[in-house]
Amino acid sequence: MIFWSIKVIRKISKTCNDFILILGGRKLKKTLLTVLFIIFVMIFVGCHSIKEEMTILDSITQISISHSEGYGGLNENYFVSLNNSEVVLSFEEMLKGAKKVENADNRLNLDYDILVQYKNGDTHGLHLFLGNEDEESEFMYIGHEDTIYKVNPEGTRKLRKIIK
Repeated sequence: MIFWSIKVIRKISKTCNDFILILGGRKLKKTLLTVLFIIFVMIFVGCHSIKEEMTILDSITQISISHSEGYGGLNENYFVSLNNSEVVLSFEEMLKGAKKVENADNRLNLDYDILVQYKNGDTHGLHLFLGNEDEESEFMYIGHEDTIYKVNPEGTRKLRKIIK
């Protein structure tokens, strides 16, 4: 990103060089380049400080839950499938609030697999480690187990109500 920013600044500088020299000389050129560089640095820093949340492809229409058989696969022997709009909306909001943790240690004993079905027909498979009351729970996309999404204790309470 920084390399790209410097490249863009150089291109702008080259294109505007004659115009800048006519208006105010080298001092204006240095000032303009400094301002442009500061703007690009602010954009770069701002984009990298955003905490990523789970990707929701569309409105969730149904969630199906099964006991997990381990990492990498989805157990399709669901013990419950839920399409109640109130429950599904609560689950969707809880997922939207989950915070991404990069390079996570997936040493967890998984509790559940969840198939999320969307209005547009797409699906997501999730692994879930269900925390105890007043603890965080952790989700991960099946096939992307190196990244964990943590759900706050309130989300864990919602999950416990949905599952039990």
